[in-house]
Amino acid sequence: MVGLSLGPRGWPCVCTLHHQGRSIEEARVMLSMTLWLLTFLVPLQIFLGDQHGLNTAAYQPAKLAAIEARWDTQPSFPLTLFAIPDPANETNRYAIEVPYLGSLILTHSLHGEIKGLKTFRPEDRPPVAIPFFAFRIMVGIGFLMLAVVATSWWLRYRHRLFDSPWFLRLCLAMGPLGFVAVLAGWTTTEVGRQPWTVYGMLRTVDSTPPSLTGGDVLASLMAYMAVYLIIYPSAAVIAARLVRNGPATAPESVAPIESGRPSAPVNVELLPEGKTL
Repeated sequence: MVGLSLGPRGWPCVCTLHHQGRSIEEARVMLSMTLWLLTFLVPLQIFLGDQHGLNTAAYQPAKLAAIEARWDTQPSFPLTLFAIPDPANETNRYAIEVPYLGSLILTHSLHGEIKGLKTFRPEDRPPVAIPFFAFRIMVGIGFLMLAVVATSWWLRYRHRLFDSPWFLRLCLAMGPLGFVAVLAGWTTTEVGRQPWTVYGMLRTVDSTPPSLTGGDVLASLMAYMAVYLIIYPSAAVIAARLVRNGPATAPESVAPIESGRPSAPVNVELLPEGKTL
């Protein structure tokens, strides 16, 4: 799902609007522009995600079966909103399903079907639980973003967009969710394609060179973690400082007004009509 959220763009203006009470006009412009941008980007991302799902069904069917925890191949299958996948028994426990909706979403047909996990050998199946839950986190955040944008339309129509503290707090809370959606989507993709590096051709276990050791991988991972643990907290501190300070404003230069008695009498010279100085 989309990595954009209201938080990264709207966070400074929301804080300025709701907490500091200054730079109001600048904050309103930023918040309004962000919501108009998301009005187009969020539905676009949902559409692109749907198209990507059709592509996955055609070229990586085992991944899609794991994402949906679909064990059997059957037409007109339901959409599983929640379940506890049980790979040992090749079934789902405590499933909450909506009839026909899975077929409609994944094949654009009420009678469509996708390959179930039982179609593939156990050694060719990806883990099920991780992509199943990660995908639902990603999609859930995406539709939550859409709900926030739709709410902004109503508040804008009612002229309450900038005067609804609960909505401003909601926008602020949405800040980290865009990054959570990105991580959930990345997890869905990378775990769902297992055990393949190149789907159906090259296994992950065969992709590592003999010279690569576990220590090399650990050292590289620790280096990446160190860099990111420096960059992102630093960026958060700098952004918070900018929010507290607010937009820079140029000082107004006003000419001083002198007061007191004039140093000399005021002379008025009258000119004949038609003449000018």
